Amino acid sequence: MKIAIVADLHLNKSVYKGVADREWPQLPFRNGDFMRSFRFICDEIVKVNPNLMVINGDIYDHFEPTNEVRGFFSSQLRRLVDAKIPVIILVGNHDVCRKHHALKDIQELGLKDIRIVEKPTIYELEKPNFRLLLFPYSLDIEKGTVTSKEEFDKFLIQIKEAQDKENKTSLFFGHCGIQNAILNSYTDEEIINVKEITNTTTTPSIITPILKEKAYFNRNKKDICMEDLDKIGAKYVFLGDFHQFQVLDTKKCISMYSGSIERNSFSESRQKKGFVIYNDELDNENNMGCCRFIEYPHCRPMAELRGNLDQIKKKLQELDYSMYQEGIFKLSFIGEREQLIEFSSGLDELKKQILEKTNAIHIFHKQTINNKHMAELASKIEQRIDEKGHIEAADVIDVVKEIIDEKITDKEECKQVKELAIEIYKSSMEKT
Repeated sequence: MKIAIVADLHLNKSVYKGVADREWPQLPFRNGDFMRSFRFICDEIVKVNPNLMVINGDIYDHFEPTNEVRGFFSSQLRRLVDAKIPVIILVGNHDVCRKHHALKDIQELGLKDIRIVEKPTIYELEKPNFRLLLFPYSLDIEKGTVTSKEEFDKFLIQIKEAQDKENKTSLFFGHCGIQNAILNSYTDEEIINVKEITNTTTTPSIITPILKEKAYFNRNKKDICMEDLDKIGAKYVFLGDFHQFQVLDTKKCISMYSGSIERNSFSESRQKKGFVIYNDELDNENNMGCCRFIEYPHCRPMAELRGNLDQIKKKLQELDYSMYQEGIFKLSFIGEREQLIEFSSGLDELKKQILEKTNAIHIFHKQTINNKHMAELASKIEQRIDEKGHIEAADVIDVVKEIIDEKITDKEECKQVKELAIEIYKSSMEKT
């Protein structure tokens, strides 16, 4: 039994809208990046010729894709069906709003070899003797009538009943967050004592900045935990939602996120992207069992350079430009207010230098003035969001309140503006 597992396609990724794609000029270039990746993956899957392909959610980045993107996705499905590869598609959280999901048009076609799964479903295969346990992101979860954990617990009862009737090899496919899985990682410069890293007995004469990878882990208590995955009774668990390819620390089953098919943001700039092949005829390998990760080799290069003007200039001198052809460059000023004028006047020269050495598709900048109070506030809000794995209404409202507090000194006016902002936000959420 061979199964190709793909997740988090985000085909209508809607950033940098002002920069057109060279292959699809009517679309932003990031749309094109994700579409090219999926086309490459479909090419590889047709070569592998699996018994089945499962897409673990988030076909789209938001639930209203353009006709161009819908048509592209349909054309790739047609290629797979023509190659006699059935496709199962789980609905993901980016595919839905509170009323419907973006895959309804394909679902209504009722095609034999394309199955859209919008509710937890058990799919029995007679030949070979397999049971597929399919756990999408449902409209009930989106509406907030149940949590992902509550829906999973109900589904677990159905799974146990099916297993009691007939013993089959079970494979679980889901689009959901798992507690303590890596949400995302990024690299940052930190001042670290070399002795702590090398464990040398002599004290080093220098303290040097090095690149250190940090990871954010999912702390959302409403999500499923790793111990829950072990209760399923499945041999393998394949997941979508978190964008980093990773094998989870489960005890009774092999569990993994296949990751997104392209880099979504600068926090993913060093991650490998691709898809997973399950093949029960392969020998077990390390912690992946009979699965193999197939890398997509053409991810969009991304480089973020942070600091004041002199610091960014130095980093540009040290940069290996061969790694960033056709790349996206982000120039992030971080410094004192008086240094900002110098950065702004030197910005054009920085961009010119990058363009002379690369054919960068997009260069942009942002500015952060050192402000201890705002930095601490931003850090607290960011930590809350990172621990949950997503933004909740309370997080948005807290940010708005803090901004209003900064801008308005009159207490009564401040109170009225906050109440109005909260009312507008809640009203807009009810309409989606």
